Amino acid sequence: MKLDWDGKHGPITGPINTGVAALAVGYAGHEFGMPWEWSALTAGAGLLGTHIAGRRHKVTRSTLALRAAGWLGAGGWCSWAIVNGPWSQAGLGSLIVGALGLGAAMVGAHHVEAKAEEERAEQEAAARRATLDGKRRKIADEWEDRIVRVCAGTVVQIVGVEAWESDGGFTLDGQCGQGGTTWKNIKAFEDNLAADAALPEGCGVEIKPGANRGAFLIDVSTVNALIDDAPYPNDYTPLSVNDPAPLGIHRDRTVFAPVTRQRSGLTVGQKGTGKTNLMNVKIANQCRTVDVLPWVIDLNGGGLALAWLHAWHNAGRPGRPPVDWVADTPRKALALSQAMVRVALARKPGYKHLEIEANDDKLPVTKAVPAIVCNNDEIAELFSPRARRDPILREVGDNLVRVQELGRAAATNVENAALRATQDVISEPQILKQSALRIGLRCDEAELSYLFGWNDRLSPEDAPYPGCGFYKVDQDPARPFKVYRITPDQIRDIVVATADLHPELDDLSRRAAGEAYEQRWMGCDHLFGLGPAPLAAPEETPATPSPRGRGVTADWGSTPAGGDAQATIDQAEEARRKLHEAMNETGRHDGDLDAQFMDILAGGGVTWKPPATEQPAPPVNEPADGDPRREMVFGIVEKAGTDGIGPEAIREIFDRFFRPHGYETPHAATIGRWLAADPRVHKPGYGRYAVRPDEN
Repeated sequence: MKLDWDGKHGPITGPINTGVAALAVGYAGHEFGMPWEWSALTAGAGLLGTHIAGRRHKVTRSTLALRAAGWLGAGGWCSWAIVNGPWSQAGLGSLIVGALGLGAAMVGAHHVEAKAEEERAEQEAAARRATLDGKRRKIADEWEDRIVRVCAGTVVQIVGVEAWESDGGFTLDGQCGQGGTTWKNIKAFEDNLAADAALPEGCGVEIKPGANRGAFLIDVSTVNALIDDAPYPNDYTPLSVNDPAPLGIHRDRTVFAPVTRQRSGLTVGQKGTGKTNLMNVKIANQCRTVDVLPWVIDLNGGGLALAWLHAWHNAGRPGRPPVDWVADTPRKALALSQAMVRVALARKPGYKHLEIEANDDKLPVTKAVPAIVCNNDEIAELFSPRARRDPILREVGDNLVRVQELGRAAATNVENAALRATQDVISEPQILKQSALRIGLRCDEAELSYLFGWNDRLSPEDAPYPGCGFYKVDQDPARPFKVYRITPDQIRDIVVATADLHPELDDLSRRAAGEAYEQRWMGCDHLFGLGPAPLAAPEETPATPSPRGRGVTADWGSTPAGGDAQATIDQAEEARRKLHEAMNETGRHDGDLDAQFMDILAGGGVTWKPPATEQPAPPVNEPADGDPRREMVFGIVEKAGTDGIGPEAIREIFDRFFRPHGYETPHAATIGRWLAADPRVHKPGYGRYAVRPDEN
């Protein structure tokens, strides 16, 4: 039995526990006739044990004396109670007085102990600082003064200075002063500290948590390691999906290597920032991983997979292909995404026994049951508002979102890449919400804030070069880094070196993926450089809108007369252009301009019906009866499909198509009042309006 001679008790719980224990011992000893010497021996042993424990923990003499007095007092009272009984007035009174005295003494002892602890910490920090040589002590003094000057008078002590092996900077080890200051308080001044230190362009300051909540580390880069290319390592040793996957380096040249087993990824970067290079680095890691199957969706001709498949074909097709499935058309992407959903759903019950055997709530990934990672390049082709109007692309996007939502435990995951971190490119909020690994390559400040949140206070000036960016893993602070550079020659080397590492899809998942997986390489010779891509057959647009759309503007722009959605949008844009030219020619408002505009829209297949009945007079400052905007609003609702549309979305569409022609965008409340009074309209859901089915 391990005895705790150094139990932590407060000035209330300590006296109560001591009094109750003494009363119990005295009562039991008196009732059973125990010798009083046993109590004295127990008290002596307790005194000796607490004294040894106190000396080992370096407590003050006052605390040692208090503990000795407590044991002696309790032992003496218990010895007396065993002989005379505890239930007398003198016995209980002396016990209560002793407990109160012990509590008061503990208050003072705790105060002395806290003061002594602070003094010990200061002495240890001073001792550590005393070990600094002249140069490092000068740096410590300089940064202590800088933090006081820049960080609103925050007082800290720098106790360590460690130069980086790369000679590109140093790390400061600091202790926060009294008052509850933490490293987060200082982190808010990173840019200010870098400016005050006059660091070179591209160099900066990173503040991180230290050994305890009152400590911090400051990484100061004096040479910008993010300027030059950082080649992908030549080490092609096998990896597992549970291992860190190297993606790049930090300013101090340490490796950025996150674990991606349970994390979806989202990479954002404009053209020329190295976004495709980063996706190739991710595929390189997947090729080295013995328990991962890479899939690719790239509607830009399958461009992301071409370098890998060409290299594999030119090397004589050794082993298995580096990419297991490539979808370069909407139809193929639909088949791939549907198969991925089926695999995720089949694995949950089908491999539950493996989870139980591993005592885990997620599928244990092995070469026999590999993880599947779908790499999606340029997801604006799937998730932009324009793409969401296409029923096939909308279903592909919905399937991928579903994989993100339910595929973590089943080892089915996605890696997305987009040109911009904006709502018009990433219209599905779950893509951003469910991505635990986010990377932004040379984005402006607004996009960085949208991607990472508003609390990281990132500055694009800290990563201004191609291949540079910021990353955020889970809720950790975002950090700048440099993506590894990978070349076609190195892709060829990786393909050859890892050809025998690639697993096969397990039988259960293969059955779930179905015929689409078995025929995935049919008609794909162009992906290996063996000829041009086959001409795609014309695809008919379903007459009935798909109910799976998530966007509030799903099917907006579909033409009742039979044209496709984009044709109607183009016609409306042409109508806007013609009307704008007419307005420029007149130089003033023409009374017949509205009629001209209606004729132009009618020529494009868009018509507005006059109000069927008169409506009650609107309030002051509201449109009058017969306002043509009411039918414009109804037309927007009519094109929104069966899912309906909300007033704010209607306002956005109105701003785009009708405001340039002189029509003021109505207030959301006005739109709601118009639609609520229109018998042709009903509410399919809260806050959404659609045309009644019988009206269609």
